[in-house]
Order: sequence, then C-alpha cells, then structure tokens
Amino acid sequence: MDDFELFWKHYPRKVAKAEARKAFAQTQKIRPPIEVLLKAIKAACATEQWMRSGGIFIPHAATWIRGERWEDCHEIVLPEVFNQKPWHETATGIEKKGAELGLSPDQFGHWQEFKTAVMQRSIKAA
Repeated sequence: MDDFELFWKHYPRKVAKAEARKAFAQTQKIRPPIEVLLKAIKAACATEQWMRSGGIFIPHAATWIRGERWEDCHEIVLPEVFNQKPWHETATGIEKKGAELGLSPDQFGHWQEFKTAVMQRSIKAA
C-alpha cells in the first residue's frame, strides 16, 4: 500500500479522494513521513472538534494536507488553569502562583497560611 492509500485508510472523513490525492502529491517536499501523519490524525481524532456532531467539523483531507495540519497542537494550555480548574482551586495552581509571587510553602507553618498569603498577594498584584 502506498503512503497516500495508507493515509486515506486512516483519515476519518472519506470525501473528495481525488482532491486529497492531488494535495498529497503537491505537498511531497514538505510533508513528513507517513508515520508522523498517522500520529497527527490519531491525535486530531481525539479532539472535541473532530468528535462533535458526528464529525461534521473534520476538514476534508485535501484541506488538512494543504493546511499542514500535522503541525497542529491539540493540547490547549489556558493560563492559570490547572486540571480544568482555576489556579486557586488546586494545590498545584496555588503553589505555582506562590512561586510567581516569591512565596514557598516552606516559609509558612501550615498549608492554609501559605494559601492565604498567596491569595492576599495575588489580589494586591492584580
């Protein structure tokens, strides 16, 4: 099986195959190895966008190829959000904010004192 056919076998939206084949050929010089493409497709398939509404938001394969979508980063990092919670609701978030403010839990007798100091300083800094 050639690389395009392998790509097509794994790409979830099976429309406009001839256009996808054309895009595949046009991107030969910039396209990474097939293993990289398949890994990128697998990562994209796990995203909310591709799973939503029965996959209607999955781009056509030609669009995906021409857009060099194998370069997409599917992990979204929101500032001051840890484990899908605001920083002040997680120990990791409080410790990170404390470090940004020059505070360490070691400077305090109890965790709650550290947390209170971090909250107070973050309010002053804002």
